[in-house]
Amino acid sequence: MHASYFQELYATFNHQAQFLLVYISEAHSRDEWPIGSKISFCDQPKILQERCLLAEKFQKENQLTVPMAVDTMENDFDRVFSAWPVRSFVIKENKLVFKAQPDPEFYGYDFGCLEQWLKENC
Repeated sequence: MHASYFQELYATFNHQAQFLLVYISEAHSRDEWPIGSKISFCDQPKILQERCLLAEKFQKENQLTVPMAVDTMENDFDRVFSAWPVRSFVIKENKLVFKAQPDPEFYGYDFGCLEQWLKENC
């Protein structure tokens, strides 16, 4: 995830929109998808307290002031929103009005679309 980019968006738009990061399951956990110590640095949490600790660590290491929640161990948020490994959404008046879509040019998401949406609608 591009933590510093989301922090910048939050700093720019937090007076016009509410932000919430939701920490979901580990995308590259050592015990599920070991791809090197720089990316796979922890095992998949087995209990909510472990997931909360990883979320706190992530928030501190990235100096994030963006409010953060943690998905359930049943991965309810991820299951409903297909958020894995990272995705952005805008909910306005209880309706999903923006959902980041994969960029066909590369594997991943262009979060500039979120910034553009915020500029045009906030």
